This record gives sequence, C-alpha cells and structure tokens, in this order.
Amino acid sequence: MRLNKRQIAVITVLNVVIAALVAAIFLLPAVASANGGGGGNGGNTDVITPPTDEHEKLREPTAGRVPQIQRETRLMGTGDETVEAVHFVDGIAFIFGNATVSGLDFDSYGGFLCMVGSKGNILGFTYFDGRLTAVGVAEGGFAAATIVRGGTDEAVARLYSVDYDGKAEEVATLDGAASDIIAIGGTRVAVVTKPNVNSFKLTEYAVTGDGWAAEHNTRITSGYTLDYFDCYRLGDGYILAARAYSLPRYDSIVFYTFEAGGDATAHFYGGSGDSIMQPYAVMPYPEGYVALCRRNGVAAIVTVDYTFMSYRRDLLGFAFDGARLLYCNDLYYACFDSADGSTVYELDEKLNRRTLSAADGMSPSCAIKSAGAIIVGATDDGKAKLTDASGSRALSLDIQSGVFYGGYRTTDGNTVIVLSATGGDALTAPSGGRDVYVICVKI
Repeated sequence: MRLNKRQIAVITVLNVVIAALVAAIFLLPAVASANGGGGGNGGNTDVITPPTDEHEKLREPTAGRVPQIQRETRLMGTGDETVEAVHFVDGIAFIFGNATVSGLDFDSYGGFLCMVGSKGNILGFTYFDGRLTAVGVAEGGFAAATIVRGGTDEAVARLYSVDYDGKAEEVATLDGAASDIIAIGGTRVAVVTKPNVNSFKLTEYAVTGDGWAAEHNTRITSGYTLDYFDCYRLGDGYILAARAYSLPRYDSIVFYTFEAGGDATAHFYGGSGDSIMQPYAVMPYPEGYVALCRRNGVAAIVTVDYTFMSYRRDLLGFAFDGARLLYCNDLYYACFDSADGSTVYELDEKLNRRTLSAADGMSPSCAIKSAGAIIVGATDDGKAKLTDASGSRALSLDIQSGVFYGGYRTTDGNTVIVLSATGGDALTAPSGGRDVYVICVKI
C-alpha cells in the first residue's frame, strides 16, 4: 500500500516520540544515581549522605583563645573527664584520668593515660579496664590501679605496670580499690588497698624480670570507718594517716605505724564529746606531721612529732567548709574554704605562719614550683586565678569550675598547667560536660 504524505508525516512523528521514550527509560537510572537517588532512595534527590571524617587523636595544640594563653591542648570527650594524677618527665605530661563515657578521644568508659609533649602535641593514649583509683611512680615508669564494678556489686581491682611509652601490662589482682601506690626504692613498690570501709591493707611488691611478686603485707582493721589520707615511708617502716570516725559520736585523725608484714600501732588524736576533731588534710614536715582539722566547729592546725609523744593544737577562730594542704619551694600552704571567702596561710618549715593576702578570694588547688611558688585555684566567682606569694605577678582567667592538678615552669619562663573545666571564655568549649586541658600561660 502506498502511503500519502500526511501518513508519512504522522509515522515519522510517532517514531521520534517512541525513540525519546526508550532513551528516557534507559537513561533515568543513571541520572537518578548521579543526583543521589540510587542505592534504595527511590530517586529522592533531597537525601545527601555527608562524608564522615575520622576523629584525629594525635594532634597539635591550638592557639589560645585569649592573649594570656599561648597554646591550648584539649582532651575531647562526650562526658565528664577528670584527672587522677599527672606526672611530668622530660617535658612530657603523663595525664592519668577517668572518662565517664566513650567517644572522641576516649575509646571506653574508665581510666586513661594521655601523653602530651613539651610543645602541647598529643603523643598517645592508653586505655584501662575500669576506673583508675591510684597512680604512682614505679621502676621504668608508673603503676596504676583500677576497679571494675560488677552487676552483682562484685568488684575486680587490678594493678598495671605502665612504661614511658604508655604500654600497660596487668601485673596483679588486688583485694580492694587501691588508695595509693608508693615507690620504696630500687625495684619495689607498696600498694595500699581498702578491702572494706573499716580496713586498709599494705602489700609490698618486688618488680623483677619475671613479673611483680607480692611479698610482705599488713592488714589494718578498725572499729571505726576509715578514710585514707596518705602513707609515708620512714626508715624500714610505714606511717599511714587516716580519718577514723563513727558519726555523730566520734571523729579523729589516726596514724598507724608498722613494718610490712608486722602489726600496726594506732595513734589517735580527737575522740568523742568535746574532743571530736574532724581532719581534712595531713602532710609530713621536718619535725613530724601537720594536719588541718575542725575542732568544735572551728579551724585548727594540729602538729604531732615523729615519736607521737608531742601534740599541739592551734585554734584559728573561724568556721570553714573544706581544707587542703599544698607544698612547694620548702613552704606549706594551708587553705581553708568557706562561703564567706577562703583563708590561705603560708607556713615555713617551722610552721610559722602568715596570711597570704595575694590569695584572697581564691581557693587554691595546686602550687607550681618557680622562683616563687605560683598558686593556682578557683576564685569566689567561679573563675581562675594565678598568683605568686607577693601578688606582684597575678593573672585572672575566665575558666569556669576549674580544677587544677599541677604544672611546671618552662625554660622560656612560661607556665604549663593541667586542669579540667566546664568552659569559660578563656578556653575552647568542652565537647561534653567537662574536658581536660593543658595550657601554656605567660605570667
């Protein structure tokens, strides 16, 4: 059949339309994929998957947010991070602490070690099983103790050996949370644990090439609840200081003297009734021990000689809420906190004291060795202050709820400080509630 011109024209148009439809069918998947519509999104081009960058843990410091802070290193977490202990070795800060949740710099809940170099660069992280409770110096590095609470209230406490590269090795299982780790010379370490609320146990370990071997131990048991302060090596023996109390009837400071493996002798200062005396801090000094206490609601400085035959109590005449003792440059700093403002005394080795007016309005938490000690703490308005004893060098920073753990003076005259804080204009905002910072300050 011969087609006329009109029929030929119609057929041509139809062929073009069919070809266009076929092309559209084959090209549509490619177009949809190019616009993000592939991969099960049904061609929805509004769904765009952002790239995911891996968090960089080993990083350089950032510039300080205020002129007084030259650099800042922030340990980033998504919860509340705090410091258990900090040690400085050859310009490296070994920061032992605890994280409340995993995230960012912290692989898990619990204990960590972060090593920060002299220029503020993060060198490495180590993570522990459980929460850190004590850290001490040991042969070739450190010793660290953790505790893991089980679901049935059972707890597992462990002891680790940590070298200067951050490598941690479990060396022992403990019978309770460790309160302290004490280097006793050579390759020996003593660990103080608390098996229950009214007992302590000190165990000496010999550190050998084959591991850590538990040797002598002494168990201390009391009829009172015990809170640990410190333990000191004296000759071949030990002196352990603690608070012993059964509230509201009894409160005192107690010193236990013993040799490892032997029985302990208790020396109590305080008691019941008018003799109640609540201790807050204790520290050795050249003639014995000094303690900050509350006696009948009033601040007191108590001294005891090394033989425990001589005892002295100086009442200061004011009430307080908490107290700390700091030591730096052969001087002691007795810090009493109260709602009306803090009172700080500087004491020499004979415990002659003077009021440290440069620390008015602040609650010191660490003292940094310098030509004159640098006192660091929080102010009454929740910020931070650094000052020397004379007040001639002083610096205020907007650091909120700061807790200051230690620091050192650099060779170029700056001050490195390790702290934790919840924020403030002087710091980069924390990732979670509280972050740990290493800052370099010019003062």
